[in-house]
Amino acid sequence: MMNPFFNRGPITDPKFFFPRPREAREVMRLLAGSQNCSLVGPAKYGKTSMLLHLARPETLAAHGISSDQHSMIYLSFEGLGALSPEQFFHVMLRETARQSGGKITLIWPRFEARDGVSFLELREVLDQIAVAGEQLIFFFDELELASDNPAFDLNFFSALRNIAARPGVCFVTATERLLHELEVAGRDVGSPFADLFSVVRLRPLEPAAAWASIASLAGEQDADLGPERDFVQDLAGCCPFALQLVCYEVFDLKSGSQPLPEPAREYVRTRAYEQYEPVLSMAWGRTGEAEREAALSSLSGKGRRIKGEGLLLSGDQDARPANAMAERFLKERKREQDASAQEYLEQEPESPDRAMIYGVVRILMRAVEARDRYARGHADRVARLAAAISSEMGCPSDMTDGVRVAARLHDVGRISISDMIVLKPGPLTDLEREIICTHPLVGAQILDALEFPWSVKPAVRYHHERLDGSGYPEGLMGEEIPLSARILAVADVMAAMTADRPYRPARSEDEALDELTANAGMKYDSRAVSALQRVVSRGIA
Repeated sequence: MMNPFFNRGPITDPKFFFPRPREAREVMRLLAGSQNCSLVGPAKYGKTSMLLHLARPETLAAHGISSDQHSMIYLSFEGLGALSPEQFFHVMLRETARQSGGKITLIWPRFEARDGVSFLELREVLDQIAVAGEQLIFFFDELELASDNPAFDLNFFSALRNIAARPGVCFVTATERLLHELEVAGRDVGSPFADLFSVVRLRPLEPAAAWASIASLAGEQDADLGPERDFVQDLAGCCPFALQLVCYEVFDLKSGSQPLPEPAREYVRTRAYEQYEPVLSMAWGRTGEAEREAALSSLSGKGRRIKGEGLLLSGDQDARPANAMAERFLKERKREQDASAQEYLEQEPESPDRAMIYGVVRILMRAVEARDRYARGHADRVARLAAAISSEMGCPSDMTDGVRVAARLHDVGRISISDMIVLKPGPLTDLEREIICTHPLVGAQILDALEFPWSVKPAVRYHHERLDGSGYPEGLMGEEIPLSARILAVADVMAAMTADRPYRPARSEDEALDELTANAGMKYDSRAVSALQRVVSRGIA
């Protein structure tokens, strides 16, 4: 029986889309008045799915907008980090010709063989389309990623503003932040561009409508999730991605109409949280210190609204955690904060150097996470796994402490690598792979300036070495690789395989363990892999 809840990316099939009628009406009302609008919402809140839904002819028709006169063109800024403005304008024309009909299909052939189109040429084409009575609506997804392209400067945004202000053209953008908060080349995009847009905030799903969608999808497979309604809605709240994760696990375990037993529910809680925690870490990483304190205060019912909307729900009363998984995440952050404060107070009189080192470690971690959204939460996950593996293998406590710190810093060398490579969504070239392979050496060089009370640098330097000599940076083999690096390698591979990446979805823990086990003794340390299996089976990390 097919599981209908496996959707980890944008929803392209309408039957899997969680309806958002309020936002759809709001956007369509603005478009009917030729008004640009900006769709704003947290990560994994369904912005891309919403854009794709709005661009469907049937959605237009349902809101009284004629598809004969309006053409909808969807374009994501993801993967456009190397384009010039002229090449981007060429892409705009190409996608307009591909996704719509009308006059543009007659004009396109004279531009098709070219590499770029000037702004003046693009404007001329749009004027001709407007004279013909056609309306173009561009849906620009992931607009924040424009800041990753140095060629998309303020002049580029001035050109976009000119296009958005023209008759016959409307823009709908999707971002996590308001447009006036975006930065390009270290400067705000600014009000001249942002002021053209009305803001439509993506709200949490309506519980009744969301559950109607869930029940319908489950019913198509003759499954009854009704007995799990309260459990699902408490655990996932009203976030579409969280609901997909939880319902996927529930559906897999469901048999008949009886409620799931508590052991099965605990399994669902664990599996869903493992997949949702990186999203919460991303939201946490994008909030300031004052907002983090406000988020933690929500645990006692005294939270105020913060920008990290994926963490909290705000209404007429004080803000509260968005769902049970967000509450668990915040409780873990609270425990870490309390432990860090106590550790600092206890160590400061006798070991101020160690307290300073902890501070430097945190700063370096934040530097890595600030530029790479996929790194947020990864170092923490690797640290938990590596420390658990080390303890399971019976390593001395000093070595376990060193492995834990090394795990938090193992990717610090990536801060020297261009965003165009680190954040590239597609396959890397040979040269780009060579550049990526320098990060362990660079990381070790960065850490040379620090004196740690544990052995940290060898693990950072050699965590990509493999027993058969196929690793990097030095091609070490077997026992030539320090044990701490072998432990870190297993933890890093496990954490990486079970997390979403720009170029692939996350794999399950079982699949990751199978991969590691198949290569135990050849690429990975057998004892470390066995220890990881025991750790995972007991749910320690």
